[in-house]
Amino acid sequence: MPATHIPPEQWTGRDDSEDGGRARRIYQYAGDSGDRALLGFASEAGVARNKGRVGARQGPQALRKALAGFAAPTNAQPFADLGDVDVEGDDLEAGQTMLGQHIARALGQHDRVIVLGGGHETAWGSYQGLRAHFAEKRIGIINLDAHLDLREPGAAGPSSGTPFNQMRHADPDGFDYLCIGLAEESNTVALFDRAADWGVHMVMDHALIADHTAADAEIAAIAQRSDILYLTIDIDLLPHYQAPGVSAPAARGVPLSTVEHLVETVMTAADAHGCALPLADIVELSPAHDRDGMTARSAALLVRRLLCA
Repeated sequence: MPATHIPPEQWTGRDDSEDGGRARRIYQYAGDSGDRALLGFASEAGVARNKGRVGARQGPQALRKALAGFAAPTNAQPFADLGDVDVEGDDLEAGQTMLGQHIARALGQHDRVIVLGGGHETAWGSYQGLRAHFAEKRIGIINLDAHLDLREPGAAGPSSGTPFNQMRHADPDGFDYLCIGLAEESNTVALFDRAADWGVHMVMDHALIADHTAADAEIAAIAQRSDILYLTIDIDLLPHYQAPGVSAPAARGVPLSTVEHLVETVMTAADAHGCALPLADIVELSPAHDRDGMTARSAALLVRRLLCA
């Protein structure tokens, strides 16, 4: 079968029980219930169609492994692992449809679902699930990414470079998209023109490097005009030395500390303006190209914050 659901595996990790009941790690909170949930999208079809380095299909398991051994914060609570939607070969559309169905169901049982990609084609499946569950809500899309991913589908079909184009075509009147961390040299003039035509809000990587708060006002503004926020994080936003294991490593990149600030700012803005953050995804981890699990750990830090906030 081209797209299947794979049940979660047992989480394991270091046991520090000799230090008492508060010496707990993230894996010890994983189970089948909780307010928060993780769901994997094991796919590299979108990256392959986009002519990138393949390997993202192994991303969800590598992220879980990196996350499992982190120390749990004081406020950690049990969370559900919902397993993986696994895309074999090129049947991307079937996988995205299945991912959307799983997300729509999960949003009825959990207040936040975090999807572990997969390439950025994950985002189109994520959006389908979010829109199916919140049919009448105003969705603010926040993408932390070096790329706009607004490309028109090519001969191979939709890819990891097209998800926000697909969202705009699905809901042209409701399309509200903020892209943070853009690298000028990684986006053609045609993509910037399309973004301008479609009213996309943008904050460039140079601005964030100069001032880590450069996107704060834009984040507050989209939260104020939305009912819910959808946060999607492409790990290729990070510098190549912090995230070598991605489809397209960044020559410059936005430092991890700044990306952590951005994630925190999104959560704070959602709370401040009374809009929910029910869905986030973290994509483009390619373990085959990762040095010493560095990229997986960088991504897992962001998952930990979203999971335990």
